[in-house]
Amino acid sequence: MRNCLEKPEAWIAINGFLLAFLWEMLQMPFYEMGGLSTSQATRNCALATFGDAGIMVFAYWVATRFAPNSLWLRQWRIRPLAIYLSVGMAITVVVEHFALRSNWGWTYSETMPTIATIGLVPIFMWLIVPVLTLVLAKRSLFGSKLTAEDR
Repeated sequence: MRNCLEKPEAWIAINGFLLAFLWEMLQMPFYEMGGLSTSQATRNCALATFGDAGIMVFAYWVATRFAPNSLWLRQWRIRPLAIYLSVGMAITVVVEHFALRSNWGWTYSETMPTIATIGLVPIFMWLIVPVLTLVLAKRSLFGSKLTAEDR
């Protein structure tokens, strides 16, 4: 288990899950849940959160392919960060597009601001939560081992 926690992906998954679940619950006023009970809506948010954390890990893997090394999280570089965010954003837009056209038990409420039929709240989620996840993963992974240059 210890070796697992020495990998950025583990901390991205853990911190990403926690932050994304918080976001999923806070964004509920922007969705219509189609008569789901509170426990059903919470379960659906938890399932979506696993997907969010998985997207963050996948986006990190893709970004790592274009980084100087697999620990680019230690010293952020613009290219892997841009790839990380772009991969996640692309997946988010595709998922939102198909989710709104399926019977997953929710739709946007009238309070959801949209652009080209995609909600802005999920778009903002991908800009905010994954960056905060990287910050927390960096702290979790390197903690006090960070030098002034790494910060």
